[in-house]
Amino acid sequence: MAWTGRFSDFDNVSHNVQSYDQRAKYPRNDVLKNAAVTKLEDLHPGVTNPTVAGIILTKDTPKCIQSKKNPGTERYLLSFVLRDAPSYFVNVTCWGAEHGIKDIAAKFAISDIVQLTNVQVQPKTYDGYEDKFKPSTPMSFNITFSENHSNIDRYIGPDDDRFRRLQNVPIKANNDYYILEDVIAHGQSLSGEHINLLAVVKKVGPVKDITTKTGKKTKRCELKLMDETCSSFALILWESDMIDIVQSWVPLDTVLFIADVRVSYDDFRSTMVSTADSKTIFTVNPDTLEAHSLYQFAHSQMIEDEDGTAGQSDPPLESITDVYTVSQLIDMKIERTDVWKPAVYGVVFAYLSKFDVDGDTSRVLRYRCQKCRQTVTELTGYTCSNTECSNGILNAISSTVDNTQPSVEYSVTVSWSDYTGTIEYCHLDGDVAQQLIGIKAEEFAQISFQRKTQVKWTHLLEKRKMYFKMSRSVGETGKVFLRVLSCKSVDGKELQHNLQ
Repeated sequence: MAWTGRFSDFDNVSHNVQSYDQRAKYPRNDVLKNAAVTKLEDLHPGVTNPTVAGIILTKDTPKCIQSKKNPGTERYLLSFVLRDAPSYFVNVTCWGAEHGIKDIAAKFAISDIVQLTNVQVQPKTYDGYEDKFKPSTPMSFNITFSENHSNIDRYIGPDDDRFRRLQNVPIKANNDYYILEDVIAHGQSLSGEHINLLAVVKKVGPVKDITTKTGKKTKRCELKLMDETCSSFALILWESDMIDIVQSWVPLDTVLFIADVRVSYDDFRSTMVSTADSKTIFTVNPDTLEAHSLYQFAHSQMIEDEDGTAGQSDPPLESITDVYTVSQLIDMKIERTDVWKPAVYGVVFAYLSKFDVDGDTSRVLRYRCQKCRQTVTELTGYTCSNTECSNGILNAISSTVDNTQPSVEYSVTVSWSDYTGTIEYCHLDGDVAQQLIGIKAEEFAQISFQRKTQVKWTHLLEKRKMYFKMSRSVGETGKVFLRVLSCKSVDGKELQHNLQ
């Protein structure tokens, strides 16, 4: 497509916004008033030199490539994604000399609303490069911005508020994402794939200066994510605009819909991790039911700090007074299998019908790093895989490990029954299990099989007053959890009163 019109280039661009007014054919405000903005949905490769506007969803750092037309010379490019409606967003590539492209990159950031005039609309190429390195967009074309022919300014117009609201709308369907537990469970079968995640920021790590094997200096930042199914999942970011943006994210207050993040199996940590790359687009605090529910979950949970302490999450037991039968619990679990509903607290009078504490120890006890509280297993020699932990594998290799032994706690799956039925796969964990069993977790690991069997039959088929919390993860394939908050003996009078 031929370029038309008379334009100056970026050769004399200064480092302030007024420079754009000086080089334009008309004063900046006149350009904005007179330029007719074309919607992305109305664009096609036959449109000549259109003006488009929208919000910047993501932006790469400027890149230098060797010119094919003029061997021995360099050209610079800057890529970003522009969006003007929920279903319409497009890849934009700016071409030019080093000074002009870096100047644009410095002036405009992710979430800025911009207007581009006299751009080219070019059909997508299908050589595999775009699918591998660029964000996936619904458009059949890309937009090319030329340093010598195009203009870019901050948008001033009637659609400003509409464009700004788009930053809270995910680019994928609200329920099109993996829960973290499923990512970990699929392990190496997902390694190398780009998937979508919905998660809460649990921790923002420091920005670190890294020198690669080739001598290139870059920056790296690691975040910890969580959802209802996983308490900690690594997200790695390399040098990009997002490195600075994430520093403002508030742990437990920031929900992320992450489109096309790359997941891989980390042999060093023996777990799955995620990495943001040039295809990844973040939606911060998306305005969706799933995101609001996950936010509520994060603020209702017992989140452990680095020292292992935890904040109060659930209401006091004395405030939980609603009594249910087991059949009602089963009905509530079925209701939550297909649709998210708020957590429910209650009391049930029932007996333990499955309490296999004399079985496989790994199904009774859970080991945690005493430094960072991450779960450790026998497969890794109970060594922490958290690279930032002073007790982790990295420090073990460098011989600076503290050699602190892992802590051990109860994690038992039980079943409850009453005259109405049996509910399985209930979680009896931590201090609640220890108070019931009457033996410290670290001591339980050492007692004989006969003693464990005796403990089992001491409590099996005994009537209890069980306080519970039932909740569901917010994913499309969310799981329903019933966690025991307290398990007490019940006298005959109270039992008879509640069975009437």
